[in-house]
Amino acid sequence: MQIMLLMGSSRITINHEEYPLYLTEIDEKLILERQISYCKNLLPAKFLFCVNTGDIKFFHVDSIINQIAPDSEIIPVNGATKGAICTALLGATHINNDDELILLGVDDFVEDSGKEILTYFHKNHSDAGVVSFNSVHPRYSFARTDHNDNVTEVAEKRPISKNALVSFYYFRHGFDFVECAKEVIRKDNSVGGSFYISQTLNEMVLKQKKVSLYKIANDQFHPLKTEKQLYQYMQALKEEKDSK
Repeated sequence: MQIMLLMGSSRITINHEEYPLYLTEIDEKLILERQISYCKNLLPAKFLFCVNTGDIKFFHVDSIINQIAPDSEIIPVNGATKGAICTALLGATHINNDDELILLGVDDFVEDSGKEILTYFHKNHSDAGVVSFNSVHPRYSFARTDHNDNVTEVAEKRPISKNALVSFYYFRHGFDFVECAKEVIRKDNSVGGSFYISQTLNEMVLKQKKVSLYKIANDQFHPLKTEKQLYQYMQALKEEKDSK
């Protein structure tokens, strides 16, 4: 298994200095560290990190990653891209085509067991899989499913169901993701000028591949893309600690 982490571009100001939000410390651990620890439980053979070159230059994020997850492969991202698909495809030559691939946003934190999610996809013989929670807010992507919780359609920023998607995408073969990502771009299926990972699932459906959906409770999902979301998450952790 290989895991590709897409590093967010959100910033936070601490003591008049601006840092990538994923470098925020919570209980003496970076958000990045927490995400890597979560992923390590899945026993990946390889980590791939798509990192903005500015973060490498000014914050030495490559050195931080090498301390936490040695032997990882770091894919520099030089400036803005046209969305997460384009960012991920920068690392296409590093992806093992035959191996399983998980693409994960560093700023979407899931508390639900990664092993249970993966086991669900394996038991269902899924060619691809996504994780969902309950929401109709148009900032998310959404999946429509059949009675077996197989995905039949995905829409970005358009609530076609209450199955809002977390940035956790599973592919049985890395090859499928790469080919479907290229197909989305070839068809120019952008949303607001950007290409999203979720759109590859429609290509999988068109290829008659099995795309499964794993549902989690809303309190098991923590988007950490803004200072407000970060504050809410830290408050939740504090309340949980105080209640013990």
